[in-house]
Amino acid sequence: MKAVTTETSWARRVTVIVVTVGLLCTGLSQAWATSDAERRLKDAQNSLEHAQDQLAHSTQALADATAAYQAATAQLPAAEATLAGAQQGLATAEHELEVARGEVAAARAADEAAAQKLAEAEKKVKDQIAKIDDVTERIDGKRASISQVAVEAYTRGVGADLASLTILMQADSMDALAARAAASTSVLTAENTILGALKDDRAELANERVVLEDLEAAAEEARQLAAATLQATEEREQAAEAARATAQAASDAAAAAKAEVDQLVSARDGARTAAEAAQVADQAQTAAWSAERDQIEAEIAEIQRRQQEEAEQEQAEQEAEEDNGGGGGGGGNGGGGGGGGGGGGGGGGSSVTLAFPTANPYVTSPYGMRVHPVTGVYKLHDGTDFRAYCGTPIRAAAAGTVEWAYYRGAYGNQVAVSHRRMVSTYSHLSRFAVSDGESVSQGEIIGYSGTTGSSTACHLHFMLYVGGERVNPMNYLGQ
Repeated sequence: MKAVTTETSWARRVTVIVVTVGLLCTGLSQAWATSDAERRLKDAQNSLEHAQDQLAHSTQALADATAAYQAATAQLPAAEATLAGAQQGLATAEHELEVARGEVAAARAADEAAAQKLAEAEKKVKDQIAKIDDVTERIDGKRASISQVAVEAYTRGVGADLASLTILMQADSMDALAARAAASTSVLTAENTILGALKDDRAELANERVVLEDLEAAAEEARQLAAATLQATEEREQAAEAARATAQAASDAAAAAKAEVDQLVSARDGARTAAEAAQVADQAQTAAWSAERDQIEAEIAEIQRRQQEEAEQEQAEQEAEEDNGGGGGGGGNGGGGGGGGGGGGGGGGSSVTLAFPTANPYVTSPYGMRVHPVTGVYKLHDGTDFRAYCGTPIRAAAAGTVEWAYYRGAYGNQVAVSHRRMVSTYSHLSRFAVSDGESVSQGEIIGYSGTTGSSTACHLHFMLYVGGERVNPMNYLGQ
């Protein structure tokens, strides 16, 4: 009986040694793997931070380019309408200018004709005045002749008739009488001739004065016409200048409108090009996000696979220990039973009850398809967004181990906690309250809400993986 007990004791010692060595090797292996994983994760974190900077830049560039394109597109119709109006105004002004130039040319021709008529009228008046002066001079000469005859008659002391009779009575003979009568008749005839000529000259003078009045009236009319024509010419010239100024202003406005349209078109084309380039960059970044998400999912799947293996190994070791112990003592069996109970408790992780990660849970964006608020792409929203003002404490949904707590690209500062067959992640945190490998209890603060990564405002993006697959967290929270 003692020999059996001794052999059993040695067997147990060997088993303990083997298990201990195995655990040590496993611990060393896991420690090395953890160190290597931490190094790779830090390298990945640096790369992701750089990618996040590029993402923020490309996203902002896309937003700016889109806004510029929309602004140019909105202003383009008004600019085109302004250009069309300016061109129509220019055409109208140019037509008015041509009409005004034609009117100015006609007015100048009329002015020249009026000036010619005025010159002709003035010459006629001048000639007529010369004629009147000549007639007046003749009349004055005839008046002088008549006055001389009258003076001679009165000088003889008698009137014209009495003088003639006296001459006739003083004749000595009939011949003398006849001679004296003939002489008297000659004087009378001369007077009559002079008087007749004077009468004709006076009539001619009256006629010339009538002609002069007509010429003066015509000259005055010509003067008035010339003045009116000159005034009209000046007015037309002023109108032409105004039309020219209007045409110039319209031309300048058209040129400015055309330049504005060209600038808008150029801005529109540039905005489109920039938007397309930014869109390509954003799509590339989206692909990078997808790759990052896939990497996270792969890591989570590996974590859960490792946990499953560990759980299976623990269960196998417990079963082996129970088999090796057999009925060899009540104390041993009792210890094995206690261990089995502990293992069973650990393996029950698949039925972990999850608590809400915020004190006052309010869903702002549920799990499911939606339009991404940053990229504008219709895609799966792979978690549940809870309202959490900046700096709000974020708590672990269940007890577990912190797998990582670092920056993860679009998710910003992220904490991942494993709960056996489940892994929960908490994204966009402003800062961390835990570190890698740390054990946390349900409700323990693991970080504080923020808006890091691809985010538009402070909130919590909560994700849940079960068996390596993303699921709707609301189906598990509070259950």
